[in-house]
Amino acid sequence: MSPEMNDSGRFSDNVLHDNDLVLEAPTPRQILRIAMNLKYLIDKLITKEYEEQEILKDNNDIITEKFVELAYQGCGGDQKDKSSYLKYREVIIYSLLNVYSWYKNIQETQIHEGQIITTKLLVVQKLCQIIIDKEVSKKNNLHYLFNHILLRRYSIFEVNNESSLRNAVELATDQHCTIAVGASGYQRCLSWLWDGWIIQSPDNPNKFIAEEIVPHTSYLDHFTPQRIKTPKYQNFLQILFSVIYLFLYSTILNEKLIIDNINPSKTEIFFILFTLGYVIDEIAKFYYIGLAYLQFWTCLNGTLYILVTISLILRFIGVFNSNENYGTIAYRLMACAGPLVWSRLLLYLESQKFIGITLVVVKHMMRESIIFFFLLILFIIGFLQGFIGLDLSDGELDVTNLVINNLLATIIGSGDFSLFENFASPYATILFYCYSFIISVILLNILIAFFSNAYQTVVDDADTEYMCLMSQKTLRFIRAPDEDVFVPPFNLVELIFFILLKGQSDSTKQTIMTILMTILYSPLLIVTSLWEVRTAGRINYNRLWGLPDDANKKDTIWDLTDGYVEANANILRGMGTQKSIEATMHKNREMAIAQGNEEQRDQKFLVNKKWYDEIENSVPKEEESISALKKLIQSQRDDMDALALKIDDLMKLITIQGDPGNNDD
Repeated sequence: MSPEMNDSGRFSDNVLHDNDLVLEAPTPRQILRIAMNLKYLIDKLITKEYEEQEILKDNNDIITEKFVELAYQGCGGDQKDKSSYLKYREVIIYSLLNVYSWYKNIQETQIHEGQIITTKLLVVQKLCQIIIDKEVSKKNNLHYLFNHILLRRYSIFEVNNESSLRNAVELATDQHCTIAVGASGYQRCLSWLWDGWIIQSPDNPNKFIAEEIVPHTSYLDHFTPQRIKTPKYQNFLQILFSVIYLFLYSTILNEKLIIDNINPSKTEIFFILFTLGYVIDEIAKFYYIGLAYLQFWTCLNGTLYILVTISLILRFIGVFNSNENYGTIAYRLMACAGPLVWSRLLLYLESQKFIGITLVVVKHMMRESIIFFFLLILFIIGFLQGFIGLDLSDGELDVTNLVINNLLATIIGSGDFSLFENFASPYATILFYCYSFIISVILLNILIAFFSNAYQTVVDDADTEYMCLMSQKTLRFIRAPDEDVFVPPFNLVELIFFILLKGQSDSTKQTIMTILMTILYSPLLIVTSLWEVRTAGRINYNRLWGLPDDANKKDTIWDLTDGYVEANANILRGMGTQKSIEATMHKNREMAIAQGNEEQRDQKFLVNKKWYDEIENSVPKEEESISALKKLIQSQRDDMDALALKIDDLMKLITIQGDPGNNDD
């Protein structure tokens, strides 16, 4: 008998929703106590330094099952009341990541304890990874892990104030906790966020909930502009509009209308609108986020938009004044923006692993080069002052500009020694030789060493670095302040209607904005809705067997019963899923029968049960884990036993010396 769908167009067995717990969040002071308990646990059990590989390997003797259980118990709550202990355990990762930040602060102030603090930092991250993976392994526990442990926002009491509300995913990403980010449960959570299976609650932005539309099998249910909030769709739109922007830029640069001060063409008008939309978007993000928004790529984008904006301003001044000089300058500035326009495309392609890792390497190199440029500027200023003094020695300041150009050219290996032959000889020549030696031999080699170290650090940990990058990228979309997503340049349309609808009721504004978004995004929604309906079929098939929603994302080629058969049916009315599931079950039965018949063709082909038993007996037995506490106790016992033996020997010696029979007198 085939399974039946309910009225909502999906199967009732829901691994995520049926376990939707309603738990009150712990207070900031309670979270502080939990974090202090966890820090106390780590301080007591981690009393010496360990090698990084020893900490990070699975089933190590440092973070044992007892260690993890003590961490759970340190969260408090009634261990016999499930709702009680789950309420406080939901902040365990958040609290551990706060402990991580505490150890970071200690490491900066207590340099003499740097090694042991580094060990504790690794232990905190590894403990986070173990707990997250442990929660994943529990049956029907994804909702609690995703929506409570990882994504719910909490606040901790610090000094005299409560911290800003943040969740464990944001803390791990911002603190670059690559080990915690690399946990399988963490990555599954990010995948669900990226696919739009989990969204921010419309009623409470500090909570995340499962998107109810995801398992629906009706095409029209998915044809809603609210699905554009999905990070992967926003990312696709950004890539698409960036390619269009690049095309518009190349076109107007080849048209050369700017030089001749000719009125803008349609292509140039579109380019101007795109630029205006991007500029407004950057200003809005800076307004909401603040100085934290100023990072490498945002500075690069800002430089690009400043160049293009100045060029366009000069362009219009030239059109209205008929001044060719303005047009020439505007065109040259626009041409100088070329490298920035092309490199900007990399920002939106970072979701591709190769490009993402490359960008992480570049980011680390730029960070390492700060020390080099600080030393470089310091030496340039010092030598420049010396050369200016030599130039003033004859009473005139006549070669300073040439000296400055030569000092800068020396950095890239184009210094000219002939300039100093007739300039304050031999002092200027000696001074320039010293400068060239310091720049070419010392500083540039320091820069190369920095770059090599940055490259090696990233490449050695490429997978986790990429996962951290994707975590940052996903959070950029989740943290967007807009309730309705208008990807630039569509934000210009939003701005126009925001002005026109000023004074209208909120419901009227929302209705018009929804209609507007539906019109703008309809070409994309036509495709995404079709894809999501097919995904919904797989989700319902998984739920039929009590599996997580993402259990059947990809087919396992050696598992003949894996996979999902797409049946041709009316997807607009959601009729395809029922037939697809029936077809899949029929396919699995046929595959199993065919495989069994083939294996039974030769009675001598199949191996006997003894072969499987021998394999089970040959599995390497893991050594019993001994916790750090047990090791400490064992060490103390050994010391006491050794001391007892010494006391026994001493007592025997005293007894022998005090025996009258041994007295020679």
